[in-house]
Amino acid sequence: MASEIAGVHDDRVSGRARCLQCGSYATQRFARVFGDNDNNLYACLECTTMRALRNGEGVCAD
Repeated sequence: MASEIAGVHDDRVSGRARCLQCGSYATQRFARVFGDNDNNLYACLECTTMRALRNGEGVCAD
């Protein structure tokens, strides 16, 4: 998992974030809105539904 977090950090330098579940790119704004307090995104529209994201699925790693 540490390598994934390092990869997310590197992508954020370029202004992009990655979903930690499927690896798809997302915008920083998307990660800020649907991710956790550190902008970690555990789900995105490629691997879940908007309804699930609105219910907080992108916030926790479960």
